[in-house]
Amino acid sequence: MSIAEGAIYSGGGGGSSFVNGPGVTGGQTLAGNGTQAGGKDDPLHQSPVGDAGNRGQVVLQWTEFTVVPGGPPDVELRQGGAVGYPGVRVEAGVAIDPVSVTVALPPGRGLLFGTQTLADYQLTVQNADGQTTPYMGTLSEDGTSLLFSGVDLGLPGTTVMWVAVSAGHDAPLGSTSLAFTVGGKTSPSTTVVVTPGYTVSPGGAPVTAERGGWPVYPGVEVRNNGSQSIPRQTVTAKLPAGVAMRFGAQDSPDHQLTVWDAGGNTTVYMGSVSDDGQSLTFSDVDLGIPDAGSQSVMWICVSATDDTPPGPTSVEFSVGDRISPSTTINVI
Repeated sequence: MSIAEGAIYSGGGGGSSFVNGPGVTGGQTLAGNGTQAGGKDDPLHQSPVGDAGNRGQVVLQWTEFTVVPGGPPDVELRQGGAVGYPGVRVEAGVAIDPVSVTVALPPGRGLLFGTQTLADYQLTVQNADGQTTPYMGTLSEDGTSLLFSGVDLGLPGTTVMWVAVSAGHDAPLGSTSLAFTVGGKTSPSTTVVVTPGYTVSPGGAPVTAERGGWPVYPGVEVRNNGSQSIPRQTVTAKLPAGVAMRFGAQDSPDHQLTVWDAGGNTTVYMGSVSDDGQSLTFSDVDLGIPDAGSQSVMWICVSATDDTPPGPTSVEFSVGDRISPSTTINVI
């Protein structure tokens, strides 16, 4: 008798012996009955699959996790200021094996992992119970992304993860975000809003200038909004267009900028006058505002000519990339 002639046909058993692996819930093995497959009452069973003389059936089901921005509020970063913590939120109803996480900085936005003086390559993962686990990352060769291996997502439930970033002194203002890739799924982080490291505004009460009379000293006030080690800036003072005014007095030109810093000290800078005589440029000016909230005042000397029209006007100050009118000048 050949093997084929003596073969015994029976129905397949439903399920698998591997029912307790990661992410498996409600696993069970159902035995067949004679020539009939087990588990025929399962809504996914397709008769006569699994019966004697027919092919078997494998049905795979799984629950995916989701990755979304970490949620409000937005992360506000000052140019040259302290770190913020943008991140993402991961949710799933089952446990997930450890995954790799990549965090990428937005190109051309001047963001840093940590700060300019203290790099930070850590990912913090907080599970639904509020427990946090830190992971140290590997920085890419171009310095724009971090890779974290074997990250336990702490699921099921909702997990939040974040990194520490700051904005450089020259970071463009406005909104941006980091890109988190968690187990192959990519999502933007919490929105990051970059705001000015310092602000410039008119420097005080209006001044009065008589046509053909004595000079006056309009200026601006500069305030540190929370930036650290603000670099020296280029300052430009521009006379009002179409208004006959001059730097200094008629017989005594004055091309100086005076800065009264937060400590009460004054520093004088000599400027370069433009070919048309309408603007002064001062290089490497120390703004004198080392601490958050500190303020300084800077001013120049101008006077009205006999041809200056009466009425209010001002000098335009450019301090780095910040622009503001000076104290109002009332010409009489």
